[in-house]
Amino acid sequence: MYPHLITDNTVTILKDGDTFTLTADSPAFPQVLDLIRENRWDDAIHAMTPRIAIEEYADGSLRIEGDTIRNRNGDVIDHAIIPHILSMKAKGFDVAPLMAFLDKVLRNPSMRSRNQLWRFVSTNSIAITPEGDLLFYKKVKDDYFDVHTGKSNRYTVGSTHSMPRSQVDDDPESTCSHGLHVCSYEYLREFGGQRTLLCQVDPADVVSVPIDYHNTKVRVSRLHVLREVQNPTPFDTGVYHNTSEECPF
Repeated sequence: MYPHLITDNTVTILKDGDTFTLTADSPAFPQVLDLIRENRWDDAIHAMTPRIAIEEYADGSLRIEGDTIRNRNGDVIDHAIIPHILSMKAKGFDVAPLMAFLDKVLRNPSMRSRNQLWRFVSTNSIAITPEGDLLFYKKVKDDYFDVHTGKSNRYTVGSTHSMPRSQVDDDPESTCSHGLHVCSYEYLREFGGQRTLLCQVDPADVVSVPIDYHNTKVRVSRLHVLREVQNPTPFDTGVYHNTSEECPF
């Protein structure tokens, strides 16, 4: 047990000369009270200070200081996602996945990809995993081979596919070109293929966002197939149309 004070509106814990205070308007307030009842004092402090969890999650490479996010060198990070992270943090949400996502985005060697990616993710409602990776869909043939060649890659569940980044077209103006392609659910309705897969992609491996089909697909240098999806949603129709003009995956 640590020295503490609990009122109807606040919780204050003292540890090693530091004071941790949480007010009742925080979404974490009930959780902190439960942890204290269970004598889990360190866990309570952890829940009271999302900054600690954030820095641990990003392995110390990023930290929040007031209204800025800095890297391990102390330099201020300037990225389109920063206001969103700070806003979510101020509302009491867990921003560790967003911090992990940002950390991986900053490792992407392409400035164009670093600048495009958050807009693509937010516009297309792409899910972010707790590790900061992205979840995309991919259409394949009934035998799990790619639709384009029918023989280049067989995307079975659990498989990982990669190609040298230098061989992936990084020009967004090239709408049908070299690379591993994945997409948002909006693009699924534009493309044929008998099976739909859910794939996990490290943001650092996103190479370009082609401009066709309203920026709903991306080219990547590496992807991991998580599982097959029988009925992806949201969904307008179960019929997928494919024409010779469309760029297959």
